[in-house]
Amino acid sequence: MKRLLILIFIAMFAMTLSAAAKIKFEAVELSFGEIDAGKSVDLEFKFSNAGDETLVIKNISTSCGCTAATLEKKEYKPGESGVLPVKFFSQGYNGKVVKTVTVSTNDKENVYTRLKIEGTVNLKDFANLEVVNDKVDFKDVNLGKEYKETFKLKNTGSIDLRIIEVTHSPDVFPVFKTKTIKPNEESEVTVVFTPMEAGRFATFMKIRSNAYRQRMVIIKVSAEVKE
Repeated sequence: MKRLLILIFIAMFAMTLSAAAKIKFEAVELSFGEIDAGKSVDLEFKFSNAGDETLVIKNISTSCGCTAATLEKKEYKPGESGVLPVKFFSQGYNGKVVKTVTVSTNDKENVYTRLKIEGTVNLKDFANLEVVNDKVDFKDVNLGKEYKETFKLKNTGSIDLRIIEVTHSPDVFPVFKTKTIKPNEESEVTVVFTPMEAGRFATFMKIRSNAYRQRMVIIKVSAEVKE
């Protein structure tokens, strides 16, 4: 009898040790096909707890461009199913896109599960800004005098490029020939510099536009100011 009780205890202990949560996804890769740039798409990763202990979703992280909505709950009993909603934002993308979602759980054999979404974003009408020279160096200048240098902006897109906002230091003032650049055209920007303090001068001028990808470009302005 005593031996039988020992065997039962050992069996129950072994079962306890082998009990575990196990996450199982219907699919770890989903495709959203083809969409037009600017649109968003919703996808769902379906999963279940195929183990014999409560499954705990510890964390969900995504790569840039997609977000995973919050799950209704984080704990799932053995045999229980759930859905992980994922939304992809296509703004700023063109061509083939691959994004990942990483799910961490208490599944000891599969602590991290990497999910993948892929598809194609079609960019039809867009503006694209290219800076011909993003560094303006006045070199040696004298304190209190006015100096001018130029650089060019080019629109390599298919619709008008619009300059929306420009930020700069008080020493520097940009003069735009035009703030609307047509497709496949370029425009000149004159940088007017009036040094206010002697020594090495360096600042950045930021230009924000309606460009589909690089909406903000940064121009470095430098000089060596003498008294």
